[in-house]
Amino acid sequence: MDRRKRDTSLRWCLAVALFLCGVAALGTWGGGWTVTPVPAAAAGPINDDAGDELATTTYDGPMVRQRAAIGIHPVKGADRRQIARELRAAAKQDGYGELTDATFAVFDKSLLETVVPELTLVLPEGASAGDADRFMRDHQPATVGFYTVQPVLVHHLTFAVVPAPGVTPARVQAVEDAEGVLSDSLNSYVTTVQRSGLTVRYFGAVLSDGQIETVRQAMGRAAQVPAERVAVAASEPGPGVDLSHGAPDLTKHTGGHH
Repeated sequence: MDRRKRDTSLRWCLAVALFLCGVAALGTWGGGWTVTPVPAAAAGPINDDAGDELATTTYDGPMVRQRAAIGIHPVKGADRRQIARELRAAAKQDGYGELTDATFAVFDKSLLETVVPELTLVLPEGASAGDADRFMRDHQPATVGFYTVQPVLVHHLTFAVVPAPGVTPARVQAVEDAEGVLSDSLNSYVTTVQRSGLTVRYFGAVLSDGQIETVRQAMGRAAQVPAERVAVAASEPGPGVDLSHGAPDLTKHTGGHH
């Protein structure tokens, strides 16, 4: 399927995901989904599990976002959860909003060749690496020995499925958890079960088409529907990052370490 058709399908998926997210945020599901998620178009998965390199993906645009990430290196014996709590409170106080957990895999290969952060927090959309650096200079917890900030690309997407008749969404989640494919492919994700279907929200390092197809197949098996019935859509509005001509140059955005 060509890119134009794929983009059309993904726009439908985005509309569905935004509808689901909006209803969930209001807490007014009223008995279940009123629409069926439109499946993302299959376009011959790119099986690029690139290790420390940015994965090759055609699930870009609104699904890929540029963010500022903070890599934390605590002093010996420090409580990482306490560090995260302090920084989350400071981010809200300074008006940044919620910090999002991520893995070290969001960082550039060159940084990971030198050091691997033990704790990674990502600032909300719109905050730059310079903002992240200023934030840490103002609020660095005493138990943080070293930190680094860097502009990164992340996948922020939602998988959604309506199971076959007779299969409950709770059963779908149980099968997914028992199989473990989602944990292996996504590492960290949030599952939401509702009366008529199930969503899996992912935020983290960019996934390859092969990884995304693996998740769709696992969810399809659990829901007893074809993988093509598992929709993939952006989790937030906005243009995101177009990767059709390769990754943008992030080096023009300031980063740093202290």
